[in-house]
Amino acid sequence: MKILCVEDDQGLAELLQVILVQQHYQFEVATDGMMAWDLVETYPYDLILLDLVLPGLDGIRFCQKLRGNNSPVPNPNRDTPILLMTALDEVTNKVMGLDAGADDYVVKPFIVEELLARIRALLRRNKVMRSPILTYDDLALNPNSCQVTYKTKPVPLTSKEYQLLELFLRNPDQIFNPARLLDRLWTAEECPGEGAIRSHIKSLRKKLKQMGSKDIVETIYKLGYRLKRREDREDSQKMATDSTISTVPATVAPGLGEVWLECRQSYVARLTIIKDVTRYLEENRLTSSQQQEAEIEAHTLTGSLGSFGLEEASAIARQIQQVLKQKKKLGLADLEKLKQLLPLLEHHLEHSKTTDLPPLPIVFPYTSFGTTPPFLLIIDDDAIFAKALAEEARTWGFEVEIANNLEQSQAILNSRFPQVVIIDLNFSDDNDKGVEFLAAINRQNPTLPIVILTVEDNFAKRLEAARLGSQCFLPKPITPPEVLAIVSQVMQTSNLSTARLLVVDDDPDLLRLLHTLLEPFGYQLTMLQNPQEFWKTLEQTTPDLLILDIRLGAALPLLEENKVIVADSPASSSRNINTSNLSETVSQVLTEKPLSGIDLCKVIRSDPRWNRLPIIFLSGHTDIETIQSSFEAGADDFLGKPIVVTELLNRIRIRLEQRKLWSMSEIDELTGVSLRRKALQDLTRLFNLAKRQQQPLSLAILDLDFFKRINDDYGHETGDRVLRYFGQLLGQTFRQEDVVGRWGGEEFVVGLYGTNKQQGVQRLENIAYYFSQNHFVGGDGSIFQMTFSGGIAQFPEDGDDLQTLYRAADAALYRAKFEGRNQIFPVIEEDLKRENSNGRA
Repeated sequence: MKILCVEDDQGLAELLQVILVQQHYQFEVATDGMMAWDLVETYPYDLILLDLVLPGLDGIRFCQKLRGNNSPVPNPNRDTPILLMTALDEVTNKVMGLDAGADDYVVKPFIVEELLARIRALLRRNKVMRSPILTYDDLALNPNSCQVTYKTKPVPLTSKEYQLLELFLRNPDQIFNPARLLDRLWTAEECPGEGAIRSHIKSLRKKLKQMGSKDIVETIYKLGYRLKRREDREDSQKMATDSTISTVPATVAPGLGEVWLECRQSYVARLTIIKDVTRYLEENRLTSSQQQEAEIEAHTLTGSLGSFGLEEASAIARQIQQVLKQKKKLGLADLEKLKQLLPLLEHHLEHSKTTDLPPLPIVFPYTSFGTTPPFLLIIDDDAIFAKALAEEARTWGFEVEIANNLEQSQAILNSRFPQVVIIDLNFSDDNDKGVEFLAAINRQNPTLPIVILTVEDNFAKRLEAARLGSQCFLPKPITPPEVLAIVSQVMQTSNLSTARLLVVDDDPDLLRLLHTLLEPFGYQLTMLQNPQEFWKTLEQTTPDLLILDIRLGAALPLLEENKVIVADSPASSSRNINTSNLSETVSQVLTEKPLSGIDLCKVIRSDPRWNRLPIIFLSGHTDIETIQSSFEAGADDFLGKPIVVTELLNRIRIRLEQRKLWSMSEIDELTGVSLRRKALQDLTRLFNLAKRQQQPLSLAILDLDFFKRINDDYGHETGDRVLRYFGQLLGQTFRQEDVVGRWGGEEFVVGLYGTNKQQGVQRLENIAYYFSQNHFVGGDGSIFQMTFSGGIAQFPEDGDDLQTLYRAADAALYRAKFEGRNQIFPVIEEDLKRENSNGRA
C-alpha cells in the first residue's frame, strides 16, 4: 500500500513515516500543495493524508482540483481516498473538507491507533484492502495486522521483505522482473539498484528457512522471480490430459476482473458452438462449414483468454483449434481429443477467479497533464547563457528555473519534478559530475525528456549521453532559439499519450479488453467492430495509429445501386450510406467478400492522405505466411495474440514516435501549426467529409494587423515572437479535429468541421480578445499590443469547392481590414460579388 502524506510540518511528517512504515505501508511526503499535485498527477497512491493548511495549494482547493479533474488524460488518483488532517477543530472546516472531496478527517493532535484504524477503514471502503489471510502451506500473511507466521510462529520481516512476500502471494502465477519489483515496492526517491532486490529476496529466503519453511521464491533464469508452484497444483497438472495444462483455474490479470465478468458469458457461448461439433461428429453429420465456424471460435478464444491472463485456458483453446483446423475429415481419435479438452476449457471459463488488485504499473513515456505551462529546468554553470536561454524559453510558454550547480539542481528536483531538462555536462569544477547527475536523473525518471548541451562534441560523449537517457545532444555554441526549437520537438515526441487510436476487431469482448488496457494511458480510443463502417470512421476520427485484426468476421453484402446497408453496433440504428463518393478502390473492396484486415491495409496504403498512417496487426494467426502477407500489404508491425500489454504499449509508443518525427516535416517550426501543404490536405479531407455527411464547414482566413510595422520598428526577432504566440494560441484553442495552418507570412487559415460561420465568428472573436490583451516586449524594451482581422466563409452557402470558399473568405477579410481592422466578418452577398478583387489594405 502506497500512501502520500501532504504535510508542511517536517517533524510530524517524519513521525507519521516511522509509524506507517512500521505497518508496512510505503510512504512519500510532499511539503506543500503544488508538490503534492505534481506527484498525484504522475504516481498512483492507495491513500492520501492531507493537511488542511498548506503553502501554495491548501487542502480544500487540492481536494476540489483532484475530484473535479476533467482532463482528457485521467488523473490516476481521482478516486483515491483522502484522509484530512486538521488542527482546526471546527464544524465548518470539517464540512468544507468533506464537501470538497475528502473521505474522512482526523483532528490534530491525534491518537495513533485511531489514525491507523481510519486508514484501514478507508482502504477497506475503497476495496483495496486484501483478503484476510494469504497462505502458502504452513505460511500465513495477515494484511490487517501486517504479521507473517509459520506454523503459528511469528516470522520477523523487514518492511520490504514483507512487501515482497505479499506481492508474490497475491500474484502466484506472475513473474516479476527487477524493473517491475522496483516500480511496485520502491518510491522514486529511493532509487535502489537491482542488487538491492537480490539482497532482500536472499534475506527473505534465509528467514523463512530458519523458521523451517522451504524456499517458496523461484528464480526464473533471465526473467525474474515468482512464487513456486505448490504441490497440490503440480498434482492437479498431472491430472490434465496434456502435461503442460493445469486443471486449476487461473486468476484473471489484475485490473481486468470487471471486464472479464462482462465478457465471460460470450466466451461460454462461443464454447457452446464448439461443443456442437462433437455432437455432429458422433452423429456423422459434421459439415465443413460447421467445422470451420468452430475453428474460428476456438481461434478467438485462444487470443482473448490469453489476453485476460488465462494462459492455461488459452493453451487448451489452441489445442482445440489445432484439431479443428485439419483439412482432412475428423475421425474418432479427434472426437476423443475434443471430449478431453472441452470439459477442461469449460472448467476454466466457469471457475476462473478475479482479483481486486489494480493493474501492474507499466513504465510509459512521460506525459504532461493538464493545461499548466510545462516546467523546464536549465542546469548550466554559464550564468549568462542560462539566463538568455530562460528568457527565450518563457516566450515559448515554459515555466523556467535555473540551477548553476548540481546542488541547486538537486534542491529543485527534491521539491518538484520538471517536464523537460536542459543540462550542460561540462561543469567547471568536475566534468564527471554532470554525467553522474544525469545518471541519477535517469534512474529516478527514465522517461523524462533530457536535452544535452556540451562543448565536447565527440562520439564517446554522445554514446554516453544516449545510454543515460538523453533524447538530444547539442554541441555548443548554439543560440537560445535553436535550443528551444529542439526542446519543443523533443516535448512533442515524448508527449504521445493523447494520440488517437482506431482499433478494428470483430470480437467485441477483445475490443472491450483493449479499451480497458489502453484507456489508463490517456489514448483517445475508437473501437470498431463493424468493418463496413471503417472508411467513414477513419475520416471522422483521423487516427494517429491503426490496430487491425487479420480476420474480420462475416462476409460483407454486395453493393446494390451504390448503397450498402450498415448494421452498426446495438447502440445505433441501421442506415443507408451512399458510397458513390468513396474512392474507386474502397468501392471495389466493399463489393468483395469476405473483408479482411489485409484488405483494409491495402486501401490505406493506396490513398495519399493516409498512406503514412502507422498500422499494427494484432492477430492470433501467427504463421509465417500470414505475417509476410501483412507486411507485404503495408503493415508497420505485427503482434500475435494473446496480448502482452507491455509489448503492445511499447510497439504503439515506437510507431507513434516515428509518426511524430515524420510529422515534424509538416509543422511550421516557428508557430507550431501545419504548413500550407499539410493544411491544404487536411482542409480537403474535411471538405470531402462535410460534403458526404452533409455537414457545414467554415473556412476562416486570419491576418495580423500592421505586422510589417512590427518587423520594421522592433526587428524580425520580435516579429517571430508575435507569430509564435499567435500560432500557439490558435493551436491550444481549437479542437483537435479542426485544421489550423500558416498559409504564408502573417496569414493563417482555420477549418471548422460541423460549425457554421456565425459560430465560427464567435469563437474567433473570443480568440481575438485574448490576443489583443497580451503585452509584447520589443527589442528596445517598449511594450505593445497586437490585433488580427479575419474573414469566414461557409460550405455550401458561400461556395461548393475549397477554392471558391477561400476567395469568399478572402473578400470578407478585405472588408474587415478596410472597415478598421481588429474584427471578424462573415461572408455576405457583397463579398461574393467582390471575391475576385486582389486589393488588400
